[in-house]
Amino acid sequence: MAIIPSTYPGQGIVYMIAHPSLLRNLICPIFITIIWGIAALVFGFAYLLKLQAHALIAAKCPAVVAWIVCVIFVLLEVAVLSIVFYLIIVPIYQDALFDRVLKLRGLKHVLKQNEGNDLVKCMRGVSGGLWILFFQILVLIITLPLNVIPIVGQMAFATINGWVLTFGLRFHYDAEIRNISVLQSRREAWKRKRDYTGFGATAVALEMIPIANFFFVWTNIVGCALWVADEIEQEEAHLQQDQSSQSLMGTPIDTQAEYARMV
Repeated sequence: MAIIPSTYPGQGIVYMIAHPSLLRNLICPIFITIIWGIAALVFGFAYLLKLQAHALIAAKCPAVVAWIVCVIFVLLEVAVLSIVFYLIIVPIYQDALFDRVLKLRGLKHVLKQNEGNDLVKCMRGVSGGLWILFFQILVLIITLPLNVIPIVGQMAFATINGWVLTFGLRFHYDAEIRNISVLQSRREAWKRKRDYTGFGATAVALEMIPIANFFFVWTNIVGCALWVADEIEQEEAHLQQDQSSQSLMGTPIDTQAEYARMV
């Protein structure tokens, strides 16, 4: 079965709805993000909208055009504020949600096989997570002006930030399950930039939808976990085929070494 990364944000939405148990541990963060989203929306339309519209009108821009443009700007600004907020709060709950999806997919053995060295994994995860968080916010700020350009600019914004977002979502799998370094994870992310961008551009586009993004940020994590689960299952299927071939040929195969190489 072909794996198409850009479809997984949508699959994450369907999977989350079909498995309400995933929502139980997310009640608190979802409630907080709803409050933040509403507050950002109220602040945007109560303060930023008038401020920006009056500035454009003062610059001789037609009033109707100024108000329409500023409504679009405010919606984009609220979306960006929401994304920044998510970048800070989501990592607290992200890893647990990711692992729950793998368990629901019957991949608990993958998590167990990579237990141990908790201190090393924790240090790698924290240091790498902080670096990725800083990088995500930096790229977000640098690319923010792209939203001034209608449609094309927003597509470019989603594409650039999409690669970074996917790198961050998959880092838990790389650092704490596959046991690879931040540098190795980044190299693989760049090598697979087409796949990462395909998933991430769709995910960022969903997270830019005001109010609804409080839900999509979590479904994107679920979608990423489903993507990883499909890759693991595909690799396990290939490994079983190799084992069958080796058995028929009478040549033993080191399954533990092969599986360690796989993940």
